Amino acid sequence: MSVGLLLLSTTSLAGLSWLGELTAASALAMAAVGVSGIVATFLGRQPDGSPASVTPRVLADAVIDRAQTLLVVTDGSGRMLRYNKACADLSGYSMAELGTAALWRKLVPDEERDSVVRAIDTKAAAPFPRINENHWITKAGERRLLRWTCSDIRDAAGGLTAIVASGVDITDLQRSETQSERATMALRRAHRIARLAHWNWTPLAGTASPAIDEAAGRYAYGPEAAEIYEVPVEILNRDDDTSYGARIHPEDRETVTRTYRAFLTSPDDQLSQDYRILRADGSHRHVRVISEKLRNAAGDIVEMTGIVQDLTELRRAELAMQQVQSILTAAHKLAGIGYWFWDEAGFSLNKAGAPATRFHYSTEAQSITGISEAEIRALSTEEFCQRHVHAADRAQVLQSMQRFREGRTDQYTIEYTYLHPARGERVLRSVALRERDAAGNALHATGLVHDITDIRRGELALRDKERHLEAAHHLARLGYWSWLKDAQGVQLKSAVWSKEAASITGIGSETAQAAILDGTFEQHFPHPDDRLRLMRAINELREGRRTGYDLDYRLRKPDGSEIWLRSMAEHLKDENGHVVGAFGVLQDISERKNAEADLRRAHQSLANAQRIAHVGNWSRIMATGEVSCSDEVYRIFGLEPGSIPFTVDLMLSRVHPEDRPKVVKDIERTVANPAPFLVEHRIVLADGSTKTIRQQGEAMLDSDGRLVRLEGIVLDITDVKAREQALNQARIRAETADRAKTEFLANMSHELRTPLNAVIGFSDVLAQQILGPIPTVYTESIDAIRSSGHHLLEIISDLLEMSRIESGERYLQEFPFDVRSAIHECGRHFSAQAQRDGIAFTIDDTGMLPTLLGEERAFKQVLGNLLSNALKFTPRHGRVTVTAANDSDGGLLIAVSDTGKGIDAKLLPKLGKPFAQGESSLSRRYGGVGLGLAISRRLMDMHDGRLEITSAPGAGTRVIMIFPPERVLSDNTR
Repeated sequence: MSVGLLLLSTTSLAGLSWLGELTAASALAMAAVGVSGIVATFLGRQPDGSPASVTPRVLADAVIDRAQTLLVVTDGSGRMLRYNKACADLSGYSMAELGTAALWRKLVPDEERDSVVRAIDTKAAAPFPRINENHWITKAGERRLLRWTCSDIRDAAGGLTAIVASGVDITDLQRSETQSERATMALRRAHRIARLAHWNWTPLAGTASPAIDEAAGRYAYGPEAAEIYEVPVEILNRDDDTSYGARIHPEDRETVTRTYRAFLTSPDDQLSQDYRILRADGSHRHVRVISEKLRNAAGDIVEMTGIVQDLTELRRAELAMQQVQSILTAAHKLAGIGYWFWDEAGFSLNKAGAPATRFHYSTEAQSITGISEAEIRALSTEEFCQRHVHAADRAQVLQSMQRFREGRTDQYTIEYTYLHPARGERVLRSVALRERDAAGNALHATGLVHDITDIRRGELALRDKERHLEAAHHLARLGYWSWLKDAQGVQLKSAVWSKEAASITGIGSETAQAAILDGTFEQHFPHPDDRLRLMRAINELREGRRTGYDLDYRLRKPDGSEIWLRSMAEHLKDENGHVVGAFGVLQDISERKNAEADLRRAHQSLANAQRIAHVGNWSRIMATGEVSCSDEVYRIFGLEPGSIPFTVDLMLSRVHPEDRPKVVKDIERTVANPAPFLVEHRIVLADGSTKTIRQQGEAMLDSDGRLVRLEGIVLDITDVKAREQALNQARIRAETADRAKTEFLANMSHELRTPLNAVIGFSDVLAQQILGPIPTVYTESIDAIRSSGHHLLEIISDLLEMSRIESGERYLQEFPFDVRSAIHECGRHFSAQAQRDGIAFTIDDTGMLPTLLGEERAFKQVLGNLLSNALKFTPRHGRVTVTAANDSDGGLLIAVSDTGKGIDAKLLPKLGKPFAQGESSLSRRYGGVGLGLAISRRLMDMHDGRLEITSAPGAGTRVIMIFPPERVLSDNTR
């Protein structure tokens, strides 16, 4: 019984007043049972025709129980009045179990219970009948979806007597609808993916005929067609065809329209057309439209249906394939590659042993071998090898080809010398591959023939060049290395270390390559003094912060020896300009470095000699007027070496005005009549002071006697002239002053040292108890006397030393000496004091230390004063360190550092002046008159050096002895 009939029955129950005692629920059940059963009952017979003998009440109950739909009757307030057996059958519970209200609540899920209550609530605003869907949870745990129709039953006065709910199980219906929706959606997705749309044409009612009249029907396009044509589907579905015809490309429109019109009236039932359509943006698409007529039994057309497929991408792919094929053909021709194809499915061999059918030999293959396709077909394998393969390769080629033809192997790659009919000997590479199906049956074979004659010749030439390059590298002591990054450009994936690089450095290729890849090469092999420079350069190169480098460094070979290398590197980039690696070369430049060191020493010796003698040399090229000179010439003229170009005009501008005419005249005479010259004159410096110099030189002539260059020297004779001019007065004053000073110093030495020596001597006697035992209480006093005597004697010695320096009578006894030995000897003198005072005393001289030109005694005196001060002002458990290192400009640095209380920055300028100290409290606490640092400064000045003091309260003090490069004579090994 349909739901519509059920609704009709339930809504009409109120009008069945003639049923008498039959309740509304029974009447509804009777409607559910079926019309025939009800009619039979009311006619006094059973449905099978037997007489009816039951009461209306019994009849109503029987009808409710027999109803196939679910029936539930409530009183409108939620109280259950009646339910039928269909409820028990669907739920799986018995009629007795359904008699409890709790079980009904269990049937409905919690989240759906409110909707059920609203459906049977008479107070709800919704009118009857009410439709509600909810689930039942059966006794077996299955969820079934039910659709209920709830109707109100009222009496004649309009009062509510019952609510009747009739339910239908729609679970399977919903599943079918869901599957149908999914299938429709999948079909539409497939259409969109395949760029496919459907359409149909249906005739108007009663117009079916053997031929199609478009005006007598209507087109309907699916939504996918709108995506292909890029127009609303409503436009495509218009009754006229003008809108569609306007979409066809003008070049295709007439042909497409004519063909389609002819198809409509033809007996053919199917038509396929490929043409172009226009879109609103002016672009066009390729489509294929397939039309098919559907006929009835009488042969009349009842419908026409079809599909539209967008073939644009397919057409583009076909065009791309054609382009690729053209490119491949051209590439084969350019590369000298030909191919052959042999379809083996069911093949047979002719008498010559060649394929009888389905064999193709490309044009390029024929060009390479000089054999046509017909000729190659007629040749057996043995004949081919005998005629066209060099005797040296014939056996190998014959064996490979025969094994392949007989199916004993499915591929081969051979290279051999080919005897070309016209071009003579050529080198060919032949490759063949056989394809088989899953059952192992041969399908086809494909082969390539490549003329590699030029490649092999190039390889031979390249090998010759490589041998020549290796020989050149060996003679030049030149090696190379490289590394490449991974695809992400982060890690190194490969490295190369050439054979010559391994020979130069003594580091094997595998060891070097592994060290490059893990980034430890620059940590292990360079000299410690050069390691930081190389590490910085390599890291910046790897990180892309520099594009290359060129630097010299020392490398320690595995045997412990050292060599000088020049290393140059630059980035490797791909075609897009991205850095993919680096390439570098290294050259053994040890001989050059040794020669440069010898030259530097020679230049340094010359510079020292010129500095000591106050003499410089110069050279003037007559053709250009260019003048070059030594640093001492600049210093003689009061200029910073190299600060400005030295010219003849500059020199003349410094000549004293009274002497300038004479100098100009001497220059002109020398140029006019080349000959040795000697001239003495005065020069005026920038500060207004004057010097007297002597210039002496010679003229350099070419083979024709022409003047090409002047070579000369400049000698500062200011002091000589001054001494000559004031010799007598100076001699008298000097002799007088010398006698007075000598007498004073002698008296000072005698008057002060004599009693001090006596005091010190007698204190030694008392301390040693030579004259007999003395009480213990005097021992400390005797030690104080002796210590004070020694201290006073040191002060007197410092006073005498300062007097000699100030009077100019302190001269340096300069000789080369070993700095390291001098430092350690001085350190041994103070180590006991440091240990006694509980101070950590260390010497850091791990680097290279040179030989120094100077007075070793003065060096030790300065270093001793610095160490004495450092130990004096460093508290117990502090630290004093001596550090020696080469300066960046080639000089020498000796630093004494302590962890004492430090010095206020305001007091630093006072240090180094005679009798000056950091503060008065220090004098009272530590003693001394403040001459040690002043003497040290004067002695460093006499060495053309200086003292540099840095300190801050609480941060200790560092004093650095700085010697200029001119004092450094040579390098020592550790």
